Amino acid sequence: MMLLHPFAFAFLGSALGATLPGCKLSPSDPNWPSVEEWGELNRTIGGALLKTQPAASSCYKGNPLDSPHQCQTIEDNWTAAALHAALPESIASPLYANNSCLPPGADGYNATNGCHLGGYPNHIVNATSDEQIAIATRWASDRNIRIVIKGTGHDLFGRSAGAHSLSIWTHNLKHRELVHDWKIPGSNKTDTVLFAGSGLNYGEAVRHALGYHRVIVSGNDETVGLGGHIQGGGHGPLSSTFGLAADNIYQIRVVTSNGQILVADATQNQDLLWAIRGGGAGQYGIVTEYVIKTYSAPRVINTGFSLSPAGNSSTAVEGSFKALAALLQSLTSLMDAGCAGATIVPGNMHTGVTISQGIYAYDTSSSAVEKLMNSTRERLLDASGEGNNTLVYIVPSELSESSYLSFFNDMNAGGSHTAGAMSMISSRLLGRPELSELRYEKLVDYAKRLVSYGSVVIGLQGGPGPANVDESMRGALLPAWRSNYLHVMSYGAKFDQSLVPQDMLKDTSERLEDGAESLWREWAPETGAYMNEGNPFNSNFKKDFYGSYYHQLLKVKNKYDPSNSLWVLSGVGSDDWNYNLNSGSLCRK
Repeated sequence: MMLLHPFAFAFLGSALGATLPGCKLSPSDPNWPSVEEWGELNRTIGGALLKTQPAASSCYKGNPLDSPHQCQTIEDNWTAAALHAALPESIASPLYANNSCLPPGADGYNATNGCHLGGYPNHIVNATSDEQIAIATRWASDRNIRIVIKGTGHDLFGRSAGAHSLSIWTHNLKHRELVHDWKIPGSNKTDTVLFAGSGLNYGEAVRHALGYHRVIVSGNDETVGLGGHIQGGGHGPLSSTFGLAADNIYQIRVVTSNGQILVADATQNQDLLWAIRGGGAGQYGIVTEYVIKTYSAPRVINTGFSLSPAGNSSTAVEGSFKALAALLQSLTSLMDAGCAGATIVPGNMHTGVTISQGIYAYDTSSSAVEKLMNSTRERLLDASGEGNNTLVYIVPSELSESSYLSFFNDMNAGGSHTAGAMSMISSRLLGRPELSELRYEKLVDYAKRLVSYGSVVIGLQGGPGPANVDESMRGALLPAWRSNYLHVMSYGAKFDQSLVPQDMLKDTSERLEDGAESLWREWAPETGAYMNEGNPFNSNFKKDFYGSYYHQLLKVKNKYDPSNSLWVLSGVGSDDWNYNLNSGSLCRK
């Protein structure tokens, strides 16, 4: 039986009327601030207040919301993450803003829908200082206005936008400084750290650190911002070596919803630092600065292989699935040996599976990596074949060695064009009990079922790194990261574009619950999912995204956001509220 978590039906339901008791303010409410009051706020924060002007408004007759941008520019670049990051209101997943103002050609575009403010914020603070943010958040909280936070707008759940809200746009908090011999709070030790404004993206932060021959744990995609990535945990190419991004934060500066400017580290506001270290973005306050642990930049060995069925016979198809299961069993040992990377498996179970396996390792020899690859390929061939009959083809990739800068540049050479993607992800963390220790025949069955739902991406992002993080650096990151290896994502749940957004989300989330989510609960019932790349309507989101830390996080949330100004989908305490996508109303149950 398909279930959605408690607030989901309200989120997806029909439009409500005017503002109701227990709701956040909306423009239809008589207490909504007047033009003069908004103007006074703008003067108080030095002219940093923006009236939301959706960029694609210029594509509609009369430019109803006064976009300053040329329609053709917006239309041509709509799928580019960099475009949405540079626009104060825009988000990479506009479905969660109710597809309110799309350019022609965009997924979900329908000219008859017109251009409306819809799920975008009402006003935006183009923040350049903590003080501006403090004034604005206190002002909004005192008036019962919802607050949202946008850095790059990359968030897959649309948590960077919200109807009838005041948005804090951290994009221009760009300061960065690498500091040697920084004294670690509460310790006699020192470290080399990066002071990083939360408006930085990883392209900016990583390259700044590399200018000093240092690296930070970052995402793969240079357009991703620090804020949401770190607060959700933050995996990437170095996470299986040094832990997740959240595991590498010494100190933060935070502005709370009631206007306090706080520093949190090992000596002060420790509970807030703990929550920010992986307890979910957009919920506890606006982080304006991170102090990030750095490491010496490694040399990178890069290799991999591709695998495909040897023909289209039923035995070849079966052989390819056996090879996939053998690969899943092998990856934990590869990671223990220092390898990271990703596995891509297009979804088409009837013709077998093709596998693209990328592998990289740091500060090791080419011969050591080549030995590991040869052993892995032999194991896959043995698993897939029948006697001397080889049922799969395996083509090794050329092995190369490079600097970390070249490696990072190569990962981003094609740019990021994932914005507007019309599918919903479901994911799971898997460890040895679900992989190398599972009965092989059962693993083959699970692999078949997983691929039947659509394309699969497997990130080698857990393992030794998260497991070995010092206790003093651990925060509210989902505990399952400490004992699991693979972050497995299913991309099979496509949106039905014939439906309006509320129905798209409902239909897709129902299919996910009956499909991939049911598989995860059978295969790995006690692990969980990476909250930044998971199913936002997961009926078991508290356990899967937060684990045993949920109730403690709720206490931190209530302490630092007593006005409940910060609400996000699948956030801590989110099920106490109903968010209506059509009307934009956010009301207590």
